[in-house]
Amino acid sequence: MGALTHGFELEGLQVSPLTGEVSGPGGIAQFDPKIMAVLVLMAEHPGEVMIREELVTSLWGNVVVTDDALTRCFYELRRHLSRAGGDERYRDLIETLPKRGYRLNASVRPGMPSGALTALTHPSPRQRWIAKLALAMVLISVAVAVVFYWKSPNRTQSAATTHSIAVLPFLDMSEAKDQRYLSDGVTEEILNHLSQAKNLRVISRTSTFALRDASLDVPEIGERLDVDYVLEGSVRRSGSKLRITAQLIDVATNSHIWSKTYDRTLDDLFAVEDEIAVSVGRALQIELSGDAAPGADPASVEAYDLYLQGQFHYHRRSEGDIQRAIDYYRQAVEVSPEFARGWAALAGGYAIINGDLHGNSDAELLEKQGQAAYKAVELEPDLAVAQARLGQYYYHVQQPKKGDERMRIAASLDPDDPIVLGHASTVAVWDGDLSKAVGLWRRSVTQDPLSPLVRGNYAFFLQLNGQLEESLTEFRRTLELNPASASDWNGQMARILIQLERYDEAMPLIAGITERNFKDHVLALMHRVPERRIESDAALERLAAAADSARDRVRLAESYAYRGRVDEAFEGLLAYRRRLDRERAQRPRGLWNFQDEVRIAGLLRPHHDDPRWATLTAIPDDR
Repeated sequence: MGALTHGFELEGLQVSPLTGEVSGPGGIAQFDPKIMAVLVLMAEHPGEVMIREELVTSLWGNVVVTDDALTRCFYELRRHLSRAGGDERYRDLIETLPKRGYRLNASVRPGMPSGALTALTHPSPRQRWIAKLALAMVLISVAVAVVFYWKSPNRTQSAATTHSIAVLPFLDMSEAKDQRYLSDGVTEEILNHLSQAKNLRVISRTSTFALRDASLDVPEIGERLDVDYVLEGSVRRSGSKLRITAQLIDVATNSHIWSKTYDRTLDDLFAVEDEIAVSVGRALQIELSGDAAPGADPASVEAYDLYLQGQFHYHRRSEGDIQRAIDYYRQAVEVSPEFARGWAALAGGYAIINGDLHGNSDAELLEKQGQAAYKAVELEPDLAVAQARLGQYYYHVQQPKKGDERMRIAASLDPDDPIVLGHASTVAVWDGDLSKAVGLWRRSVTQDPLSPLVRGNYAFFLQLNGQLEESLTEFRRTLELNPASASDWNGQMARILIQLERYDEAMPLIAGITERNFKDHVLALMHRVPERRIESDAALERLAAAADSARDRVRLAESYAYRGRVDEAFEGLLAYRRRLDRERAQRPRGLWNFQDEVRIAGLLRPHHDDPRWATLTAIPDDR
């Protein structure tokens, strides 16, 4: 090992091989000697392809190790780098070249970490001896650590250590292959049980189910989701008979640490789900209640079966699926009127089919939404999703204070509930705390890394907070997860590129925007490019003539503001605000929608200190 052994900087991370520490925005990560040796070796050859065989020879010498040892070292290396950096983009610093080796795509700058500088500037003889010994042990300990650490099936972590787990979709092994809704339901229930555990990060349903058809082995899944353990299994149903298998796998060793097969009847389904979750908790030595989550069990298996079919359609979201989900939820609560989660799910279905916070409500559906939410809370006041659905209903009927109260209750019961997190980010924006909103969506990405919706929202709020390069990176990752969403995000990326004055990169994206008014809005921002000025001016005129909705009015104002026509921007917005004030009786949600759009308009941010901003965003006394 060379000069880097005294310390170096890696893309903003401070690396100290002597202490085994890497520090960055995410905190301090303690590396095992074997992992640190890999990092130092890669850092000594940045940008170069390090052949697998050469790496094994350099790190292990004549010690015989399996090929998996190197793979696991790089898995752990990526994971620790992302944790120290506080951002999963640090995982991408290490590139895997299939069947060849690895490459470090990062800048490396030799330099002593501040904590070690004093000790090594004027070392005592004893300090020099310790330093030399430590340098030698970095490599020597690799072989020893690999033999004992990776092959030890009973290694444990302290109670304070946070484990992470992904519950993969259980396979439908039924003969007719018609029980996918049941196998999905079993998966989701186990996931919900595990989510109650302390010191356990559970990857959300969206991300784990996104890997259903992916041809990935367990180490690859572990790396993709950044987890320590994977739980997988299967469900086979024949009439009322069930066979459920489950197996818990350690990602680092790709070995089973617990597995079991359950031959039961459908009536025992709830008990089996509880038992699996408790067994997993016991295997991981974490605190997990064996009791069901609040609102989990209906009075009958028939109601539960109907609920699971509703969940299947709710999550699939094909055409007509939300109405199908509502029909199943309605049947479930008819069979078991005391089934709180069934009522909460029904309220959620009505909320979607009735339009979100920015849509127009159907009075009858709105009443049904409220009745279902009230019933869920009445039955199970400690059920977070029930409180969140009631809070959502209050927002829909323009009672934000009551909505906030219910969301606070929901957050106290389950701060990681997606509805709660989404609301919290909205509140943060209204309060002007954009850094908090970004942090909340970053937290959501940690729990749901493969959700295009979550990652897209994270990218959007990064943009709103002025973190343009980071936002661009996240939008691109969103498109990798869901290429079909290109038309949704092309405009956002084009806006960022225009602000960065990378106009040539923006134009192809603008061409891919399918929404006419949004396309004209982005084209209107290209006025600073001489050869685009005529086209940009024409787009602005079209947008001014067509803008009628709150969103388009705000886009028009952003276009004016970006061109320096700030007075026109505010005059248009204030005129629209006065119109909405007059029409509040007929359009009760119009003002809410408009103010939300105004607050998330990134190009208006430089003008928040304008006295007209306070008038524009003032909340009526009766709200």
